[in-house]
Amino acid sequence: MFIALLGLVACGSLPTPTPILPTTSPTSRSAVTAPRPAPTAIRAATPTPENTATPLGTATPTAQPVLAPTLGYYNITPAADATYVTAVPTPVVPVTLDADLVNILLIGTDYRAAESAYRTDTLIVVSINKSTGLVTLLSIPRDLFVYIPTWGMSRINKAYNDGEKSHYPGDGPGLVKQTILYNLGIPIHYYALVNFAGFRQIVDTVGGIEVPVNCALTEYKIKDWALDESDPASYEIYTQTVGLAHMNGDLALWYARARPVGGDFFRSYRQRQVLRAIYHKALTANMLPQIPALYGNFQDVVQTDMGLWDVMQFAPLATKFSDTQLRSLYIGPNQTTPWLTPNGDEVLLPRPDTMPTLVNETFTPPVNQLQRALAAVEIWNGAANTGLAALSAETLANEGFLPVLGEATAQAGTGVQTGTGVQLNAPTTTLIDFTTSAKGSPLKKLQSILHVADQNVIAQPDASSPVQFRVILGDDYNACPRLDWLPAPETTPAP
Repeated sequence: MFIALLGLVACGSLPTPTPILPTTSPTSRSAVTAPRPAPTAIRAATPTPENTATPLGTATPTAQPVLAPTLGYYNITPAADATYVTAVPTPVVPVTLDADLVNILLIGTDYRAAESAYRTDTLIVVSINKSTGLVTLLSIPRDLFVYIPTWGMSRINKAYNDGEKSHYPGDGPGLVKQTILYNLGIPIHYYALVNFAGFRQIVDTVGGIEVPVNCALTEYKIKDWALDESDPASYEIYTQTVGLAHMNGDLALWYARARPVGGDFFRSYRQRQVLRAIYHKALTANMLPQIPALYGNFQDVVQTDMGLWDVMQFAPLATKFSDTQLRSLYIGPNQTTPWLTPNGDEVLLPRPDTMPTLVNETFTPPVNQLQRALAAVEIWNGAANTGLAALSAETLANEGFLPVLGEATAQAGTGVQTGTGVQLNAPTTTLIDFTTSAKGSPLKKLQSILHVADQNVIAQPDASSPVQFRVILGDDYNACPRLDWLPAPETTPAP
């Protein structure tokens, strides 16, 4: 579990924008009692010899008691020449977390020792339910335009560096936690941060990962990380084709950071893919007994406020963990509005009508995503490309469905007939709907991410069916998913 938690993605390379401060503080702030400051985040200490020598299972792990954070000081003393670009939002009411739910913020940064400024362009909240073993990943886009306490309105990926420069309580991690709590209402208990070199080392430590690549990707890739990153001659065009790809640390970092396909939303999708692959590899490689040693080995590349026993509280979950218990969510086009700042920066404004719905469904019991039953989709592959089943399973899993690989397959040209009368080697992808009610049905979302038109949906209501849907992949199947099944909102004028 520990090695999987450390498998976050460091990404980003755009110039850091200048902080934008509003000219006045909202008058409603004066009526708010200043809560206690957030606790100072620390780099976890190297495990003691007693801890590393104790055989696993002979002692009961004891985690530090960590309460859900409260809002720290957030009034603004604006600069004399501050530009008031948007109204400062009022703080979002924090969600009430179940007692067994622990939120860990994974931070990926482009930090380099020679640079004084850097960004945290990967922010993924990992929520672990200790009683059920269910885990969810929620990606936060780096261009989310939010209020950074004591700094003003800016991209969320600036919060860490701002906290480091201003010595905010808890420094960079403290300010990122407070920024997420203020704007999204999500309490963060722990954090783990890694940079480029640390990420590559983590992937290589598990022996590389297997990533189902749904969309072909072409982008510049550095030839060797020992070369000068500022020299264009250090790069070459690289193409990753569709299919199951084995990736070492270098390739996995490139795959997670590349931008051309689908913009920032799809990059966060690839980051969750890589994280899922690291989880899977760590679990199948039986790395549980190695956690104490790994914890010590990664002290130089991972910064965290989790001690060894904070990590070990999750160790019992690893023995019963499976891919079906890991769910991927993201703040996407449905929860944001594109906006161009007066400085010409393209940012994303949180939508007050849809953002709370996603956050509440993700973290608030009893209807949160961690406890909700997944709609099962059985996959039959009738296409000539025998690898499509694995790619569609990856898409379904990342979009909140439970993929089930069916036994019915067909070799190209054999004309195998199914019990539904559908010929498996037909050229068109078909979706069979076994549900008995349209209320709350995810059919439209499923059609969108699998690119299935209405005329290729067959309704066969069957209350006894073990799965809710069956997809029969045809030669026309497009493995590249649509990341949001609702239309993205149009760009709105400045607030």
